Amino acid sequence: MVKRAFRTLLLLAGTGLFLSACAGSSLHVPGNLARPASAVPPAMGVPQAVVVDFSYVAGPGGVIGRDFDRVRPIFWQGDPGKAIADLVAGVLGERGVVTVRQGADAQGAEALPVRISGVVRRFEVNTRRTGNLTVITEATVSVTVTAGGPGVSRPMEETITSSASLSDLFVTPDDLREALMTTANTVAEETTRRLLEAKVVSPSS
Repeated sequence: MVKRAFRTLLLLAGTGLFLSACAGSSLHVPGNLARPASAVPPAMGVPQAVVVDFSYVAGPGGVIGRDFDRVRPIFWQGDPGKAIADLVAGVLGERGVVTVRQGADAQGAEALPVRISGVVRRFEVNTRRTGNLTVITEATVSVTVTAGGPGVSRPMEETITSSASLSDLFVTPDDLREALMTTANTVAEETTRRLLEAKVVSPSS
């Protein structure tokens, strides 16, 4: 019994020391958001749609969330508007829809049959410790997607929201990125599903 208690004490002390070593005044999400590796090659041919950068109003200093347990902000160096547009274009390509990517102010987008744009309304990841040693990391992404152009009989506007969470003994930058990446990819996949279902775009034959 004494040995077991001593081992438990060592575990708690070691965890506390590790958390103290990892603690800082802020947390940063590393890298960029990306699509999982796909065995399906992207569609080739004449583009039928252009996906432009989604608009996004960044928080002060690029803050996208908070570690509530240690009262510190979470930052990401990327651009959520560009990242979500990249993911949407990537999923469309996997589904057989030939697209091009452009900036929101790029010229020539009006020449394509369909223009897909959007607004990133929520892009955040937060962490908090539960009643035990577990830390919950939760990400939420919400976008409003608009599709129009000469190839669209009726303009489409849809709002898609997704959340994902994971738990660990302590907060890690990789957990932050994984939660955000999972959520953003889910939003991109649902956006593509709705565009195909509404027949705004269709796979190339």
